[in-house]
Amino acid sequence: MLIEFSVSNFRSIHHRQSISMVPGSSRHVKNHFSHSTSSKDFPHVLRASGIFGPNGSGKSALVRAMDFMRDFVVDSARKGQEGDLIAVVPFLFSQTENTEPSEFEAVFVMDNVRYQYGFTATSGRVHDEWLYAVPASGRMQRWFERTYDPKTAETDWYINQSIRGEREVWRKSTRDNALFLSSAIQLKSDYFRPVFDWFQKNFRIISSSQRLGSAFSANLCKDPEQRHEILNVLNSVDVGLSDIEIKEEEFSEDHIPVEIPDAIRADIIKKMKGAKFHDIKTIRKVTDRGSVCLDLDEESDGTKVLFSLAGPWLDVLKNGYTLVVDELSNSLHPLAFQYLVNLINGPNNKSGAQLIFTTHDTTILAGKQLHPDQINLIEKNAAFETEIIPLSDFEVRSDEAIQKGYLGGRYGGLPLINSGLI
Repeated sequence: MLIEFSVSNFRSIHHRQSISMVPGSSRHVKNHFSHSTSSKDFPHVLRASGIFGPNGSGKSALVRAMDFMRDFVVDSARKGQEGDLIAVVPFLFSQTENTEPSEFEAVFVMDNVRYQYGFTATSGRVHDEWLYAVPASGRMQRWFERTYDPKTAETDWYINQSIRGEREVWRKSTRDNALFLSSAIQLKSDYFRPVFDWFQKNFRIISSSQRLGSAFSANLCKDPEQRHEILNVLNSVDVGLSDIEIKEEEFSEDHIPVEIPDAIRADIIKKMKGAKFHDIKTIRKVTDRGSVCLDLDEESDGTKVLFSLAGPWLDVLKNGYTLVVDELSNSLHPLAFQYLVNLINGPNNKSGAQLIFTTHDTTILAGKQLHPDQINLIEKNAAFETEIIPLSDFEVRSDEAIQKGYLGGRYGGLPLINSGLI
């Protein structure tokens, strides 16, 4: 479970900004909106956290920071080569050349151990990397640290002697543009496996630029029990399906539109050879005509988004993963959006699953679906720097109309509308 994510010097984020999943002291939020953990210092973490703000405020930059950290942990040793540039983007609105490293850090609980892992990097190299661990009953342990000195071009290393395995082999095999954690895993380290697995398996991210297709949900639908669960998700928001039919088809030339030029057609055929597609049909029982079958593409955008999200949602709930979704409410009715949030934020979530989402939809603030500790506002200051403001920074009464207060400008995180420009 995620405790906190922090980032600095990345895209529109200049100074360190954090999303904390640690609830306040209220017994109500701990009893109704939190999971219990094995961590002595952080005994509870929030089930969900919403991030609200105007266009261009940095919501997507925050999600992209999480996505970058996850991908770099998983792929830096496996896919990169010596000399490859790191795809990190420092603060974009600096008036001078920005050569400082960007920083990423995650604090999380995995297998009853609290980990604090992070790194700093420029496009040319990793500068720093660190990993600390706190067992359920014990003190903080420094597992490794790596510090680069640009003045001497030397890297200082510390690796705890209690760590089993080929420590020196891992160190020497770590490229300047790769993480030690990733390199050790590539060289079959079991010691760091829980940390790596949390990023690879437990930290799920759906960014707006890569909204999930239907393949994940379609694959789950091959199993009758999971297909039934996906139907339940869709029908809980009144989609009205009686069944979903999935057929797997291998790619053929027939999938390419006839107007595509021959040269491009040949290239597509070469690249897509052996690829498989899902033919997805939705089925509804209509009383006077029997059943009606439609291609999923003929459904509304909202139904297609719900189908695409249903599989990952059930997977996260079943396995206790942490899911991050950018612009969750896009194409969804406000009640469907709230239903998805409540699946993870509600009392039936016993697996430890968590949800972090960004949205423009403030209707969820009108009720009590989110505790004030679960609400974060995001805005840009005069220097175009993204700032995250937890609602808990304000004195919010238990009976306060949060949506009204937010739209009225009490907390910030609103666009400045100037209707006189046109």
